[in-house]
Amino acid sequence: MQSVKTSSMTVRTGLRPLTVVVAAVAVVVTAALAWTASTVNRDSNNGLLQLQVRQAAAALSAAVPSVHTQLADALQLAAATKPSTFKHFISEVGAEKDFISISLWQRSSTGAHLLALVGTTPRLVLDGKASTFLSHLRPNAQLQVLGFLTGSSPRLGYAELPPGDSHLVVYAESMLPPTRKVAVPRSSAFDDLNFALYLGRTVRSSELVEASVATPIQGPQASVTVPFGDTRITLVGSTTTQLAGGLSAALPWTVLAVGIALSLATASTVEYVARRRELAEQLAAVNEELYVQQRTIAGTLQQALLPELPALPAVELAARYLPGVDGVEVGGDWYDVICTEENGCVFVVGDVSGRGLQAAKTMASLRYATRAYIAQGDGPEAVLSKLDQLLSFDTEHQFATVLIGVIEHSGDRLMLASAGHFPPLMVSDIGAEFLEVPIGTPVGIKLAGRPPAMSIPLPKRVTLLAFTDGLIERRDEHLDISMKRLQLAAEPNVGSVAEMLDHILATLIPTGGDDDVVILGLRWRS
Repeated sequence: MQSVKTSSMTVRTGLRPLTVVVAAVAVVVTAALAWTASTVNRDSNNGLLQLQVRQAAAALSAAVPSVHTQLADALQLAAATKPSTFKHFISEVGAEKDFISISLWQRSSTGAHLLALVGTTPRLVLDGKASTFLSHLRPNAQLQVLGFLTGSSPRLGYAELPPGDSHLVVYAESMLPPTRKVAVPRSSAFDDLNFALYLGRTVRSSELVEASVATPIQGPQASVTVPFGDTRITLVGSTTTQLAGGLSAALPWTVLAVGIALSLATASTVEYVARRRELAEQLAAVNEELYVQQRTIAGTLQQALLPELPALPAVELAARYLPGVDGVEVGGDWYDVICTEENGCVFVVGDVSGRGLQAAKTMASLRYATRAYIAQGDGPEAVLSKLDQLLSFDTEHQFATVLIGVIEHSGDRLMLASAGHFPPLMVSDIGAEFLEVPIGTPVGIKLAGRPPAMSIPLPKRVTLLAFTDGLIERRDEHLDISMKRLQLAAEPNVGSVAEMLDHILATLIPTGGDDDVVILGLRWRS
């Protein structure tokens, strides 16, 4: 038994270059989208932080005029009345809530003298600097912020001394937190804002008024400088939450997670498709190799079923068998040349319908039966009639076309009988023509009677070609055109019979046909 060997299939390990490229591109795109989302979120938070700090600064700016108004009104009232009215006014307007100490002073050439006091003793008095400090103040239309007063309880001093001839001064002090840290009520509109207030334009720890967190403030921040009496105050703010919202904050990570997942999925899909394609290509190559090997086996088996041609002194013989390119099964086409005891010769060309083992079995049965009938001396008509008994289309769903030719002893005549087969082509020096042979029904089709065999005279140097339908039949071509092409391919009648058959096959079916082909050539030498 012939063994079948196929190429081994190899499985590549590692990632394909295309997979790496796709994954790299996807990761780069994902990183770019995540960076863009992060940048947008940061810009949104910074913009909202700037807005919130400006709103807080606006609220702070609105509180300064009220302080200035309280002190200025108290000063005007004291100048128009008496010091006791000053104390009553301070109590009425509730200024004690804003200041720990409010005092009225009389300035003169000898210094400043206290006229009235509401609250605790001013830090300036405790330090012994009040008279000297207040006597040297210059009039100013704005609230004068005197700066920090250090001590056991840090304070911030203010003075109200408007332009004009008034010798009265209102001096106030507000308490500062000991650690400069204040708590923002949760009900406040700015409870999500960390802030620090600095006196002046410079952000320094020595100028810190108060803060909601330990300074310096960390993280993204915004600052605004607003007027504060005759100086300015700087507000520095930082957010404690994502002002743009939790979704905006999570968007970069969401994009990154989804992008990585999609990158892995895309790379996995590309790798899977690449592997499947490579496997499919390998399977296709193996299938093609198996197909070629099986077709070769089928052709070899078919050739083994065909006989070797005998050597005849008066007739040059040659035959060709060509399997169909569309199949790998054995076919039912055959030829045979049988020499009889009377030094005669009989040739047979047949074609069983269908393909496969059943067709080959029927072909072998008909071929050996034909040999037996000819060996017992039956003529062409009798052989075809007896073959009808071996095959029935009604039960086996097969039939066969058979052409039988008897070469007479004289060599100048030929007897032919056909069971549904194509007539042979006779090629001579004057051209090629199909012989007119009475054609009966194919073997296996039970009809009454068969036409008698026909005796045909043979000219000198004639070649006879018997063939099966695979040589000429084409699906998209009329049969008359196909037979005409065979006539043209068989001319001229030159070279050996084998060369002539090779030329015909190369002309009519250069790349092989759909069906099996048998062609038998006989040339009379004289």
